[in-house]
Amino acid sequence: MNSLLTFFAAAVLPLLAIALTVMAHRHVMQKWRAKIDTELAQALSTLGVTTYTLLVDKLTSPSTDRTAQVYRILLGERGDYYLFMNIGEQPGLLKPLSKERALLAVRVNG
Repeated sequence: MNSLLTFFAAAVLPLLAIALTVMAHRHVMQKWRAKIDTELAQALSTLGVTTYTLLVDKLTSPSTDRTAQVYRILLGERGDYYLFMNIGEQPGLLKPLSKERALLAVRVNG
């Protein structure tokens, strides 16, 4: 019985701790991504855009040693191009782009 408890403490508990840590991290990242997506949808709805296509989607998730960054180029339903940026905890920025600038950014950030 004593060896079973020792095995449990030495092998199973660390694996459980790692699994819980990974699940907690995934949950936090899913909440962060949902927050970004909601913020983008709200910004687009103020411009009357309901559907869009992501042309560039660069996300740097937040961690202890780096700031969260979001860089997206979108094509709206009416053929308009937009740049959405978000850095850290600041509100996101949505700017219209010309077709030429948007396609250049897509080529560069591919």
